[in-house]
Amino acid sequence: MERDLIAKIQRLAGVRTKDSSVLVNIGDDCAVIAPSPDRYLIITTDTLVESIHFDLDYFDPWHLGRKTAAINLSDAGAMGGNPRWAFLNLAVRPGMTDRFWDNFSKGLLSRLSEYRVSLVGGDTVTAPDRLSFSLTLIGEVEKGKWLSRSHAQLDDLIYCSGNLGEAAAGLKLLRKYKEKRRPFEGRKGTHAISRTAIKRLVGKHLDPEPRVTLGQALAESGLVKTAIDISDGIATDIAHVCKSSKIGAEVWAKEMPISRALKEAYKILGISPLNLALTGGEDFELLWTVSKRNESEVRKIATEVLGYRPFRIGKIVQGDGVLLKTSQGAKEITYQGYEHLT
Repeated sequence: MERDLIAKIQRLAGVRTKDSSVLVNIGDDCAVIAPSPDRYLIITTDTLVESIHFDLDYFDPWHLGRKTAAINLSDAGAMGGNPRWAFLNLAVRPGMTDRFWDNFSKGLLSRLSEYRVSLVGGDTVTAPDRLSFSLTLIGEVEKGKWLSRSHAQLDDLIYCSGNLGEAAAGLKLLRKYKEKRRPFEGRKGTHAISRTAIKRLVGKHLDPEPRVTLGQALAESGLVKTAIDISDGIATDIAHVCKSSKIGAEVWAKEMPISRALKEAYKILGISPLNLALTGGEDFELLWTVSKRNESEVRKIATEVLGYRPFRIGKIVQGDGVLLKTSQGAKEITYQGYEHLT
């Protein structure tokens, strides 16, 4: 089984690998890769565990493969890097079919191939009761032009690349559907949310879009030094920036990018859109800070990549945490985002 699975993935990956930097591919004890000169390597890894990060009752294997890739690609984007090579580790429980692995592998490779990433190695083990996927991604970044969490400056403005809270709402809709509680109806049995909204929110959870190209453009500009991908909700992810940069931040409730679809979901979820935007995880949008003098040029760069204007949601201030400013005042929301532990 293990040899067959490795051979299957090797065959599928080999068809898509046309990377001259890969000298030794899947099948040897180590991959051998030749990085570009005058560039640094970036390395990130993420793990998805069944019943914690995904549920096969509503996650098909193709989307699961794509998301396994996307969460690592999102990290590379947050560094402004160019992802190049991937290593996949699988903990395989009994009962998984060849069709599952075919579709998982095709989904994974379809997302990696969008950024010309080569799958070059990994490992498989047997698990007693839960599937687990770990993907390690290696990429390159030009010397002196990578983004980090640690360079936010006082009075910098905080921007993000897209609507927030949608992935969290999508997950809650999927869980309600799994529990067969007629989730898409209001209290009186009337239709409470459009099919368009459902598709958008569920799609944001199942198949997030990593902002790799945007991160690269911001890094290349030399005008942005600090960025982070929004994986745990901005209440936590901005707090990471604050801690690393030894500074505080305030975010503005009235400027939160909240979609019409998320507002529709409130009718059946009963959770405020603002709360989901602040604390919901796995949006995988990009958040960055920029000085006021460079704001206009950076906004133009981001708009060209995204096809719409990015969202200014706050600013860097004195202090050591994250404050939410509303019409009623301010309250601390530091590290009140999503936890991937239960």
